[in-house]
Amino acid sequence: MKTTIAPAVFLSAVLLAACSAEEGQTATEAAAASSAPFYAAAAAWPALALLETGEHPLWFELGPHGPVHIQSPHAATLAAYMPWPHARFVAEIMPWEGFLVMAVNQDGFFILRAETSMQSARAMLYRVADGGFWAPYTIGSFFLWRDQPAALLYRNDFFTAIYPVSPQPQVFVLDKSSPVPLGAEVPALHDVFPGESWEAETLRRGPSGYWYFRMREKGSPRNRSAFFRARDLEGEGERISQAAWRSADLPQRPEQIPPNLSVMLDEAVQPGQAFALRALSAGFEGARFFRSAGEQVARLYAFCREDMALLLRPDGQGLYAFGTAVRPFSLPALPEGFAYTGIAVLGEIVLATWEEQQGAAIGAAGFMVRNAFW
Repeated sequence: MKTTIAPAVFLSAVLLAACSAEEGQTATEAAAASSAPFYAAAAAWPALALLETGEHPLWFELGPHGPVHIQSPHAATLAAYMPWPHARFVAEIMPWEGFLVMAVNQDGFFILRAETSMQSARAMLYRVADGGFWAPYTIGSFFLWRDQPAALLYRNDFFTAIYPVSPQPQVFVLDKSSPVPLGAEVPALHDVFPGESWEAETLRRGPSGYWYFRMREKGSPRNRSAFFRARDLEGEGERISQAAWRSADLPQRPEQIPPNLSVMLDEAVQPGQAFALRALSAGFEGARFFRSAGEQVARLYAFCREDMALLLRPDGQGLYAFGTAVRPFSLPALPEGFAYTGIAVLGEIVLATWEEQQGAAIGAAGFMVRNAFW
């Protein structure tokens, strides 16, 4: 069974605010009445559903009009494989001010807000999108801009012909007062090459504290690139060499991994095996990447907070730790060709993202939520 979720339409397979609506109430008004703490926190965001989580996951596939509730990824749509820049998938997750924010390629922002009671864990699911505006573009970066989650959009022309219209502006933020992403001008990215067709393709904060960004000329056979760094995005960037860019783009060393994550690595990685780890935390400024030396690389996803940490493999096997006490966990097995691509925790709720993968292409994609297993 599939149930499409659109603004003001609620799932029948989960706790539905609309089920208790009084006559004459819209679903959105019912959501406000049945879950005032959620709704007051972000009154402008379109609320999709109030999810009551349990030990069995609630699965969602990313559809052209928002998330679609499915029984499991085995029931996902047979979506055509698309090169990843032109596919719909969760590009990144960001813990932010009591929310988990997902930046969804070709869509917008999906947001979870949790409330835990003695009886159950509940989460409100929001979608902040702007029609089909994001559809032709690729999310190049997901970062904080003036304390708001921000997505950098650009035109990717590696796999396909370039889309004729540049995104203006390139950066869009999630604002609690707006039902759609708001355009934002980032001074460091603005008018780097006045009058020429250049776009920022990626922006990240390096371990040194500098911001690094790459610009590329669009629609020109020369296809030139330029590299910059800036101490502060409020000011101008300084042009750097490609070698300096690559040096700043190296993952952090294993010894820089937070202790509550490193305690699990001996069990997560086989002897002699290298690892590539992408970690999220409310204490990080964006995702952090770590890698050990070696050729056979185990890909790992992690989330950590002060009291606990989790490690997840693409096959759904993982570990969690409170202090030095490490325990295993398992997420449901995915169909062949599918993989988990990230994990995060909000209160007592676990969020994991998944994709159907084939080389550099993505088919179906989505996320699941369930109660914490500790």
